[in-house]
Amino acid sequence: MLNSYALPWELARRRLELLGACYDESSFARAHALGVRRGWRCLDAGAGDGSFARRLAARVGESGSVVAADIDARLLEARAAPNLEVRQVDLRTDELEAGAFDFVHTRHVPARREVLRRLAAALRPGGTLMVEADDFYPILETATGDYRDGWDTYLAAVTSEAPTPAHALPEQLDQLGLCDVDAEVGTQLFRGGSLPAEFWSLTWLQARQRTDADAIDRGRAALADTTRWYFGPAKLIVWGRR
Repeated sequence: MLNSYALPWELARRRLELLGACYDESSFARAHALGVRRGWRCLDAGAGDGSFARRLAARVGESGSVVAADIDARLLEARAAPNLEVRQVDLRTDELEAGAFDFVHTRHVPARREVLRRLAAALRPGGTLMVEADDFYPILETATGDYRDGWDTYLAAVTSEAPTPAHALPEQLDQLGLCDVDAEVGTQLFRGGSLPAEFWSLTWLQARQRTDADAIDRGRAALADTTRWYFGPAKLIVWGRR
């Protein structure tokens, strides 16, 4: 995450737990397919509570290492493994160690060119950058009622944080000079009251104080309705090799 937590501490912790529960499995499957193995040095940029970084640390073993970097490292500091180093880093302004990593991963970081440049520069020759982001086209095509109003209100509040759409990521990795760029897309379909519903409800809550609170509240109530099913954003995973 690029910003320090906008929720009360316990809610922020719960949101990051839900993020890992909803995303880590498919993320790790792709990392495994990309060849992450014992002995690799990895960077998880914007590591949140470190759930994915800890899985990487287990994968690379004692002969490898993982750097878990985030602008707010409080949750990371309590969960470090022997081969997992915690760093407090602002990806918008802080330079990373150049040419140091076999594998660099980031998730839900706004697709700023400068951030991607820093992440790509952190790769050793032959290293792989893997970027995850949400694309909202399923929402724009299918969402209605209070659920749609909640999304429209939330997206209007955060548009300035994500100036380019997620589906532009493959071209951006091409422009950075990475090779073997490829991508996959997965979609969410979930019941109200489920873990993904709770994740998006807390995500919207982060923006409540700076937008239409009533629309956010109505949308969160819709997400709690266990009789309803909703499409969530499409999850893009994009990767390329230096």
